[in-house]
Amino acid sequence: MERYPGVPAATEVLPGFADDGGHLWVQELVAGELFRFQLRASGALRVGTRRREFAPDEAPLRFRHAVKYVRESLDASALRAAVEDVESVTFFGVATHHAGYPYEWGRTPSVLGVDVWDADREALLRVEAAERAFDAFGLDPVNVLRKEVHVRDYGFADESLPPSEWYDGAAAGVVVRKKTGERLAIRGDAPESARERDREVADASEAAARTVTAERFERVARTVRERDRPLSFDTVYDRLLAAIYREEHDWLLDEPSGGGTATGRGFALGSFRDAVAERASELLRET
Repeated sequence: MERYPGVPAATEVLPGFADDGGHLWVQELVAGELFRFQLRASGALRVGTRRREFAPDEAPLRFRHAVKYVRESLDASALRAAVEDVESVTFFGVATHHAGYPYEWGRTPSVLGVDVWDADREALLRVEAAERAFDAFGLDPVNVLRKEVHVRDYGFADESLPPSEWYDGAAAGVVVRKKTGERLAIRGDAPESARERDREVADASEAAARTVTAERFERVARTVRERDRPLSFDTVYDRLLAAIYREEHDWLLDEPSGGGTATGRGFALGSFRDAVAERASELLRET
């Protein structure tokens, strides 16, 4: 599976980039982490971050929502019909878990697609082709803010960051792209209010009470209903845990990779899962 060629910061390439002419696409730079995936010839998924790969069922906890999204959304039949070898295609996206921005998680896709690698051409697809590919295969492409802007009309130094599509505030940045494949990233600063996420919790039950909120439970239940599945413990519990890890990993889990078996809060992750299960069962009885 191909590794993602990183996007340079504007300060590294701006002079030449701005002087060469051409037209630009401007995409929102979404906060999160790179997530890459590929459909194997067997039909199994191959997934990974920027630097490592892992079995889908062994993904770091904060990526569980992204794995579930790809499993449920990727149209494997459409991909097989479009290319001779499905393993020649690697998809790159942003796993949109908490990374300093208070996104509206109920409407923010778990993965927003940014690029597609075509091994036959040994290149990324052109920006408009990548957008069409994500749409065609059932995936959500990252939102485009402006299209076909001539480079001379884009004020690189003067442009203020646009509003984000995913919460009521400024975007984390923008990615400015030429059709020739050149790209650069212009980043902003995370909101101050979103940086202070540390929470004191006494035990697993209190952590579950703080994270298994009625709003989060109903959001998960709504997703289950929209997929025409019965509302039961089995259909809710895994989704609820994935949502918690997605949105609360930075203060709840014990280490930056989001793996491990402890919370770093003085209680075991297994105890926390048990408390989440109990709380989810209570809410199901009330529904």
